[in-house]
Amino acid sequence: MEKAKAEQFVAETPMMDGVESVRVDLDEDFTGDPVFRLVFRLRSDLKFDRAMARRFNEYAAIIQTKILHSGIKRFPHTRLERAA
Repeated sequence: MEKAKAEQFVAETPMMDGVESVRVDLDEDFTGDPVFRLVFRLRSDLKFDRAMARRFNEYAAIIQTKILHSGIKRFPHTRLERAA
């Protein structure tokens, strides 16, 4: 149920240019606490410079904030992947 709710927040947030997809994985952090891994798949030709990193952080923060404010217990962590 938590994963479905997080996926709903991802689906409701307009996709940022340069991001091909966002996947929600269930995982644990290094202490064993349950977390979400928000896996952002970036276009292979994306130039990820300082300005893009700033825009990406703002985009990811929108989704993370929705999850945090929803009462879900898992903390959202971000992971980046480059498309092949």
